[in-house]
Amino acid sequence: METKQEAIFTLTWTEDITLNNIGVFRQALKQLLSEGADQLIVNMEGVKYINSAGLGMIADCVMTARSKQKELVVAGVTGSLEEIFRIVKFSSFMKLFPTEKEAIDYFSGE
Repeated sequence: METKQEAIFTLTWTEDITLNNIGVFRQALKQLLSEGADQLIVNMEGVKYINSAGLGMIADCVMTARSKQKELVVAGVTGSLEEIFRIVKFSSFMKLFPTEKEAIDYFSGE
């Protein structure tokens, strides 16, 4: 599900990311990148597990967004998902937030 808040687009993903739904996740990310907004959020509040393919897709999308002068951040990074992102050092090249509101505040300069 995508929502638009001024110039910010959000993709809300609520399922664990596994081989069963990786294709759907890929399509959702592609759609998000094609939106007109320069500020993109992937809200993963309901996600407890993400496989390596999903991690790779997020990393690729962050780099693709940058090449298009956009910024993609990830919200809902808590619990086991936070641990996974810490292990793969995602915070070294992208912004991670515990809540969508904090990501929106970041883009709003608050």
